[in-house]
Amino acid sequence: MLSRTSAARASRPCSHGLLRPIASQPPRAGLQQLRRGAASFVPTQQRRSAITQKGFPSNPAVRASLSADAKSSNANRAPGTRYASTTPPAETNANAERKDAIYDLIDQINENEMQMVELMDDLDLLDDHAEALGIDRPELDHAFSQTIGHRDAQTLEERVRAARQQFGDTLPEDYLNETEIELYTQLYGEPIIEQEHTELQIEDEKDLNTLYREDADGEWQEVEVEESALEDEVPVVYDMEMGPIEDETAAMQRTREIAEQLGGDVMLEQFEEDTIHDDAPRLHPRTVEGKFATDPSTIFLPKDTVTGPISIILSDYSNKHISEVARRTFGGSRLPHSTYTPLPRAQSPQIPIPLSATQRHMTEMEANAYIAALYPGLYASTLSVLTEVRKRLGPEWIRGLMSREDGPHFLDASAGGAGVLAWREVLRAEWDLMVPDHPEGSPYPVGKSTVVTGSESLQLRASAMLENTSFLPRLPDYVHVREKPTLNDSRAPPKRKQYDVIIAPHSLLGLEEEYMRKEHVQNLWNLLNPNGGVLILLEKGHQKGFEAVAGAREMLLKRHIASPGSTHYENLTESPHEDTHIQKETGMIVAPCTNHGKCPMYHMDGHAKGRKDFCHFEQRYIRPQFMQRIVGAKDRNHEDVRFSYVAVQRGVDLRETESIVQGPEATEAAFAGYEDLDGMPAEEAQVDESSPASQDGTSSDAQNFHSLSLPRIVYPPIKRRGHIIFDSCTPAGNIERWTVPRSFSRRAYKDARKARWGDLWALGAKTRIHRNLRLGDKFGEGRRERMERRAATREELNEAEQEEPGEEETGSPSWPELAVPPRKKGQTIPSWKKNADKKSLRQATKQYSSSNFGSEELS
Repeated sequence: MLSRTSAARASRPCSHGLLRPIASQPPRAGLQQLRRGAASFVPTQQRRSAITQKGFPSNPAVRASLSADAKSSNANRAPGTRYASTTPPAETNANAERKDAIYDLIDQINENEMQMVELMDDLDLLDDHAEALGIDRPELDHAFSQTIGHRDAQTLEERVRAARQQFGDTLPEDYLNETEIELYTQLYGEPIIEQEHTELQIEDEKDLNTLYREDADGEWQEVEVEESALEDEVPVVYDMEMGPIEDETAAMQRTREIAEQLGGDVMLEQFEEDTIHDDAPRLHPRTVEGKFATDPSTIFLPKDTVTGPISIILSDYSNKHISEVARRTFGGSRLPHSTYTPLPRAQSPQIPIPLSATQRHMTEMEANAYIAALYPGLYASTLSVLTEVRKRLGPEWIRGLMSREDGPHFLDASAGGAGVLAWREVLRAEWDLMVPDHPEGSPYPVGKSTVVTGSESLQLRASAMLENTSFLPRLPDYVHVREKPTLNDSRAPPKRKQYDVIIAPHSLLGLEEEYMRKEHVQNLWNLLNPNGGVLILLEKGHQKGFEAVAGAREMLLKRHIASPGSTHYENLTESPHEDTHIQKETGMIVAPCTNHGKCPMYHMDGHAKGRKDFCHFEQRYIRPQFMQRIVGAKDRNHEDVRFSYVAVQRGVDLRETESIVQGPEATEAAFAGYEDLDGMPAEEAQVDESSPASQDGTSSDAQNFHSLSLPRIVYPPIKRRGHIIFDSCTPAGNIERWTVPRSFSRRAYKDARKARWGDLWALGAKTRIHRNLRLGDKFGEGRRERMERRAATREELNEAEQEEPGEEETGSPSWPELAVPPRKKGQTIPSWKKNADKKSLRQATKQYSSSNFGSEELS
């Protein structure tokens, strides 16, 4: 996903007092103050855990040293107290003060070392300069305690208990001093002192290198062996270019011996060729260019602009009340009538979202349910589509808008402000690429944003989260307003508001009549900037949502967007005295289609019953905590929002400016593949000579490459062993099934394994066939009609079975007497023969019944 907005913009001016001041968090748990008298440094448990998470004790030696210092000198000490020293009380007060001063100095040294560790960790110098911390030196507390006495009685007891825990009943010689031995004896009894046997170990090591020989008397006599002069030299084990010599297994050794007997060699190079080296790119550049995904692929809603302000707004209301209203409004606990699209087996009705940003009346709790249940899905789907549009139009488009004096003009027609948040996230990410060294939290050009909110309660909440934003109660009507002077009014037409980007999610399904949808799309098209404005229409990812978007796409292509061979359209509503042939405008479809013909999945206007195939896509996002409470989820915190969309641009046609080729020629070129376009290694593309990729007829089209000339994967790829299957919508306007096997190309096969639903595929395929689509029919039967028909058929069969016994009593033909062969006395029939006889009986009965039933029907 695009990177998150800086934290400096988290606090924004609050409108109408909705956002309460956020209480400042307590300071981070750090080091405790120096103690009175002892001034010992004691890191708190929170600080140690924070340092551990921060990662500076990655060096094991540093971690062990720090933990040992903390345990030996500072563990479990009550604050503000000083225990009595273990030295005899006969010492003078002056000596006691000197000892305290020494231990104070040790504490100061430990504190300085901890500060050095933190500074070196912040500068990433800890691993390289760990020796500067004095890790290998003995503990200062232990070193001085042997001469001036321990710090206190607790420190003495801890050292004795640590020795007991480490060595058990035995103690190494001179490990504890006399005072420590005395306390050890009082606690555990007399210890067993273990002496070191260094001399014996040296003799044993010497004996290991001695050679003996038995003489004539049967005694062993030492033999003198001269050491080789080359023994100290390091032998050359292997050649650096050839690599180390690997030990052969028994099977490989036997294989090599057989190969030598037959006069051949063992071929191992083929296994090395199948591997892709680490220095090779992970994905082909054209594969990366055609990806339909955010970075990362799962969207994390930013806390400072989305989830944080919403949580503060909802904190003034009861969570239970919000959940009840949301579930009652959106159809249940899973919110099936929200932006979430249930699976087909759920048989959920395909109705528009009950709450709309443009509706005039909305209660306070309904507004809370809107921002809590709809904002996350609207933000994720809008951000996904805007990211795809930015990829297809290139960085020049969005940077040109940002470089203008007044910035880009954005209209959120039906998302209630969620579209503005997603659009500003795209602008911020682009600004980070344009000015990578800008200070954190510095402003970036956001332009002017407008949001349509019909109700005051929703406008109040949206204004609390958005800065520099205008709010409209409804869209202006530019359909029924004259565009030029007329006979009745010769004045110039009034100026119209124009926007560079318009996003209108979930605004078509709420309009039941087809003519109302066309007027709405026409009005949005008139609001677009004629010099490159982009319109995005988005609906839920089910059959009716797709049909609404596809109908709007067909209307725009038929009336407004000009294409080669279709530059005018006939307007039958004009008067006979005016020209009915109206010239179309320059424009293009940006996404998801890479063709400007009729949609292959939309073959008729209106709703088609029994439709199974339709174009839609998916985006995953992490549900915020307030949405988790509404849904009642305990384990899974992500959700996949499915949607159908279309993005069009007015006034600019890249097919003309950049010579983009679409149609059958582009399909043939894409089927051959653009793998070698960027100078990829030729040995990586192992293409069969008979495959279309080896033909020269379409290789010349590689020079005119553009991502809008590629087929788009419209269903999840089918990954099989050794090959990948794509269902793609080609630039020719057909749905085809492409197969990419391993034998086609190693690079293409590797990238195909990583391909996802919605990607544009550029590396070609080996085979392709036409995919059969189940598009339904206007007068066909839907799911309900089909279920009713099956139920009626089932009832007729049950009634026929109940009438059969009465017919047999009146005069039905008798069944043949097919008896099982009798078994003789003492005869044992195998189970296979017994089952075979029963099977023959069943088959004969079935055959007789079927023939008898057919004769009755003929009669």
